[in-house]
Amino acid sequence: MRMYALCICVRFMRYIELEKHLQNVLQGEEGFAPLYVVSGEDDYLKELALRQFENVLDKDYSDFNFAKMYSDCSVDDLKDALDTYPMFDNVRIIVLYMDEKTPAELKAFVEEYAKAPSPTSVLIVAIDGDANKVLKIKKAESVDCSCLEEEELILEINKILAVEPSVSISMDAAKELISRTQSGMARIVSETNKLKAYANGIIKKEDVENMVVADLDFQIFELSNALAEKDGNKALEIVNYFFANGVHGITVINLIYDKYRKMLHAELNKDKTNDEVGQMLGMKGGAVYYLRKTSSKYSQVRLKKCVDYLHSLQYDVLSGKRLESSALQEAVLQLLII
Repeated sequence: MRMYALCICVRFMRYIELEKHLQNVLQGEEGFAPLYVVSGEDDYLKELALRQFENVLDKDYSDFNFAKMYSDCSVDDLKDALDTYPMFDNVRIIVLYMDEKTPAELKAFVEEYAKAPSPTSVLIVAIDGDANKVLKIKKAESVDCSCLEEEELILEINKILAVEPSVSISMDAAKELISRTQSGMARIVSETNKLKAYANGIIKKEDVENMVVADLDFQIFELSNALAEKDGNKALEIVNYFFANGVHGITVINLIYDKYRKMLHAELNKDKTNDEVGQMLGMKGGAVYYLRKTSSKYSQVRLKKCVDYLHSLQYDVLSGKRLESSALQEAVLQLLII
């Protein structure tokens, strides 16, 4: 039977730090916290974090010592699960999925439980949404599963590629992959495995360009960048891509308008963090990071002119005063000269 210590401590760790913490638990250098709160915008990272917790348990008995419960469970059921003694292991791990709609009675129980936790159970609260709106707990370890930074994503990509049969990836290829997937870990894992299957020793940037389809959000991001840099050829190339793939002009105009409106808000709130701006705009913090990469190339005055122009154009197309096919091409030309 493995032996783990339980320790009452409060700290904040990012997903990238969780693996080291759990390794230290296995080696007896740290203890399990009795309560963890796992939250953040990347749902795939949250599931990876929960899987890491499960992997710490003895695999022969993990079915008995690892359980998932949901916000519709009763307080009595959760209490029974936490009070159940582990089988041939030192702790049981209980994952409780919660969100803002979780019943108040269950929230109150978890908040009280944090003050006097079970000595043989580890409770992991996996939160969908804003953790501060779901629970008010001070005695818990917080695991932040927000989108990873570029250098962290590159490390994760290289971990996947290091598994036999291993291949490598060039730095520009890794950055292109991250951009095309908008830092979404689920898609990065999927696309990395696909690239690995076809790679001949090393994944190059042209491999990513040929095999990883950029989603519409990425194309709008690229178009905004081209317009910011007044690269007319690149901008028209992207517009032609939209037409060739049957994307309606009004769809693109709406997306461009939305992008510029958000860029203006980002520039007007430079003193706020990515997560704070994300909450204002209904975006993830990782997406705000990319938004700011483009918005920083504009002045606030130029962004305001672009937003006003696009708002007027959008109204004209929706009211039938303008044809959407010609309006999109005109929009690109006009934004290049503003």
